[in-house]
Amino acid sequence: MKLKGIVAVLCIAALCIVPALAGLNEPTVIITDTEVTPAVLMPGDTGVITVTLKNTAKASLTTTATTQTTTSTEVNPTINSVYLDGGRDIKVLGGNSQYSGDLGPDQSIRLSFFIRAPETDGIYFPTLRVRVQGAESLLYPIPVNVNVPVSVIKKPMLLISQSGPEYVEPGDEVTVTLMVYNSGQSPADDIFIRVSEEDPSLAPKTSGSFHVERLDSNASTDLVLSLITDTDLEPGIRELALDVGYYTVDGVQVAQADAVSLDIRGRAKLGIASIKTDPVRVMQGDQYDLIIRLENTGTGDATSTKAEIDLPFSGNKESFIGKIKPDNDAPAVFTLDADEARDYDYTLTVTYEDDWGAHTEKFPLTMPVRSKGDGGMIIFGVVLIALVAAGAWYYFVYRKKEEQD
Repeated sequence: MKLKGIVAVLCIAALCIVPALAGLNEPTVIITDTEVTPAVLMPGDTGVITVTLKNTAKASLTTTATTQTTTSTEVNPTINSVYLDGGRDIKVLGGNSQYSGDLGPDQSIRLSFFIRAPETDGIYFPTLRVRVQGAESLLYPIPVNVNVPVSVIKKPMLLISQSGPEYVEPGDEVTVTLMVYNSGQSPADDIFIRVSEEDPSLAPKTSGSFHVERLDSNASTDLVLSLITDTDLEPGIRELALDVGYYTVDGVQVAQADAVSLDIRGRAKLGIASIKTDPVRVMQGDQYDLIIRLENTGTGDATSTKAEIDLPFSGNKESFIGKIKPDNDAPAVFTLDADEARDYDYTLTVTYEDDWGAHTEKFPLTMPVRSKGDGGMIIFGVVLIALVAAGAWYYFVYRKKEEQD
């Protein structure tokens, strides 16, 4: 095999190295080191390939909220299997299926595979396959030199991680910090990173493009990305695609794709739309319905909605409503027996849940109850006003007219 061909194959293989990501906010398993012993194998000889797997997450928590408690549990990536595929050329004599299980935050593990080289000189690329539960499989080609006088070309490798708010409400402005880390063995030059998709509901507030002149091996830099979200943005995991491009030390242009991930969670906001009674005028001793309509002016569903009042009346003082969607309302109906006539101050307590957890709202209200004798007084007052009006009309209109005639 000619030297130029070997170098070209090495460049392609180095670009195929892709870390297995379980999401930007999830534990991340990558390969931090590989070693072939001896570095150059003779045809038919045996050797050892040693790899190091690492969980780069310092800590990853998942939060579960109920109406009573909120619990946080550490989430670790679960490795189902680690398998070295030698293809048709490299024979793997041992080491496969030697490890499966969880990898804790910032922990690493070294695994070794016993191999036999083929009978023909060349550069070969057995593929390490790491299956991570709930994420894409990690595929990592490892160069094995069989009696070829060249070394592996050192390349840069850019990894992008993010930090920012854990949850985002539709309509919020969000600031996300992107950490660009060069985990390769040589510098990356003329780095361009830009938001590659146009989405009016989730877009950069200012510029969505960044330029880094140079990033040395094992160096990092932080980029601040400001985003705006629309109030109609659907809840769920939303990703904003990134285009990443840079040049290697030998002038080769490299392009890769990445993404910014946001956990969009709608927030409900409940208020009183209207209050009415049936009958409209509540009299002492009457049975009546109190109807309070609750409206959701927020950006998420209000679920398990329940209303309760503390009026000192007998009857039904609790009402289960259920779900109220954004820009909708629903009635809470209470059937009560009115007590003595007076104005009653009471509190409406509303409990509900949304994507952010459980909430309680309290509204101070007043319930007027009138005496049954009030109705007669009102009728008397109306009759009296009518009589006064008739007398005034007679005196100022009809009598004046008679005098003129």
